[in-house]
Amino acid sequence: MARSRTELMVDRLRELQTSTTDIEASAVVSIDGLIMASALPADVEEDRVSAMSAAMLALGEALPANWGAARWSRSMFGEAAVSSSSCRWARKPC
Repeated sequence: MARSRTELMVDRLRELQTSTTDIEASAVVSIDGLIMASALPADVEEDRVSAMSAAMLALGEALPANWGAARWSRSMFGEAAVSSSSCRWARKPC
């Protein structure tokens, strides 16, 4: 039986985490804040991660518009790359 797209994404996230010690947790979150796939530690709430990711993305899109920037491409908040959403959620604030 073929594996689902979500299962394949989770496999890739786990591979990413095992390939480096710099990544402790990872998730794929839609623009509207829905978790599509995650490889988060058991003590991290998926809903909280997805809500924070959506809020940071919205902030990242709103700020350049207020500065008169023509186009948004990526925002960085501490250790979080919002367009590719990665952060040490449980260990350190972003």
